[in-house]
Formats: sequence, structure tokens, C-alpha cells
Amino acid sequence: MENKFYLGVDVSKGYADFTILNGNKDVVENNFQLDDTFEGHNQFFKILSGFFAANADAHLYAAVESTGGYENNWFNCLSKFQAQFNISVARLNPFGVNYNSKATLERIITDKQSAKNIAGYMISHPKK
Repeated sequence: MENKFYLGVDVSKGYADFTILNGNKDVVENNFQLDDTFEGHNQFFKILSGFFAANADAHLYAAVESTGGYENNWFNCLSKFQAQFNISVARLNPFGVNYNSKATLERIITDKQSAKNIAGYMISHPKK
């Protein structure tokens, strides 16, 4: 049986924040930040390689918010990684994530928290 994990990617201009949660919304992989460069994408591949080596039966659900195109490089990167890893990739409407995060009553939203909110949204709303 495969274990489900959720990767939230908060994309900003030139970099992104990442967090991996399990189905109980517990942090499995602490937040990390990578530059949107060739080196950053290679580092991301190494991190995912380590994650899947430690969790051989994992299925990783990954999502980025639509942010006017800034997310395209990371979305395409994740799509390419599907050839090597058991990953499903989605592009989310930011309004849904925003309203879902408001429901958690978090008052201070950082990039780190936004990545966690994206992963949490996938857990709360799997059909979306």
C-alpha cells in the first residue's frame, strides 16, 4: 500500500518554498527554499531522490498556486520528475488556498506557512 504525502510549493519571483506533509498534516520534510535556477532544480531533484529512497512506497501529491506565470518553471520541473518518481502534479487556484488558510485562523502568513497551507489544502480538498 502506498503512503500519501503532500508537497506544497509557494512560488515567488526567483525562488520557491517547499514543505512536505503526511495525510495527518504533520510536517515530514521541513521547509526548504530553492532558487529558480538550474542549480536549484538539481538540488530539488536530489532532495526528492532522498525522500523517495527513505519512503519507497510513497505517492507524492505536489501543487503550486497559479501566480501569473512564476510557477511555470517549478510546475514543469515537477512534471518532468514524474518520469523518475511517483508524483502527481497540480496547479491550484490561489483563491481556494487563500480561503482555506483563512479558515485555519493563522494570522501571520510567511512563505514557509504558505507552502504548508498549499499542502494542507490538497489534504482537505483532494477532489480539487
